[in-house]
Amino acid sequence: MLARIALPFARPGLVATAILGIISSWNNFIFSLVSASNNTRTLPVVIFNFVSYDSLNWGGLTAASTIITLPVLVMAFFVQKHIVRGQTLGALKG
Repeated sequence: MLARIALPFARPGLVATAILGIISSWNNFIFSLVSASNNTRTLPVVIFNFVSYDSLNWGGLTAASTIITLPVLVMAFFVQKHIVRGQTLGALKG
């Protein structure tokens, strides 16, 4: 009964929270850069390796950035309706 009544109202907020949580954890760069070893690096830290002191691998940097950004963009595209509804559901109606 509670799931049938409360879940439809809470779903947009839960989806928006999940998406923002995923994006936040995806971009956790500094913590991974400082505390991760070579075997446990995250993808943003791996992309950082394309930059060196005297050169910049633009092709590899662009390709890797596109590949790791694509899943978040695709997910946000499919749940955009829930994000907007979750952000505006608590707004006051006048």
